[in-house]
Amino acid sequence: MERPLVAVGCVIVQDERVLLVRRKKPPNQGLLAIPGGKVEYGETLEQAAMREMLEETGLLATPKRVMAIVDLIREGFHYVIIDFLCDLKGGVPKAGSDASEIVWLSKGELTRLGMSPSTYEMLKRYFNGEELPIRITAKE
Repeated sequence: MERPLVAVGCVIVQDERVLLVRRKKPPNQGLLAIPGGKVEYGETLEQAAMREMLEETGLLATPKRVMAIVDLIREGFHYVIIDFLCDLKGGVPKAGSDASEIVWLSKGELTRLGMSPSTYEMLKRYFNGEELPIRITAKE
């Protein structure tokens, strides 16, 4: 990879619980993470977040504000990820594309074990009331 790729994440928090997916592919394969993926040519960041959410979870969501900006540099990848806090608008939950499972976790259930390190760090800081946007650099 010669330069970083732009990616987005779609963060849904309802009743102190957050929606996560188990990733099928690297980076962070097998770990729980925020639904999201690469921005395609011609898409806005918000359009990409809505598309990725639908592809990975079957759910419709609308981005409302930037929650975090993450530099993910690991496993031979370098992504600059813009994670949006989103409103859930509907749909039928079903794991698809890059997700093998959809889960809802309460803030008390968040743990480093089984979760991507940057997702854990972002959610921990969010639930602790850190001012948005949260800035994270995740390196190998």
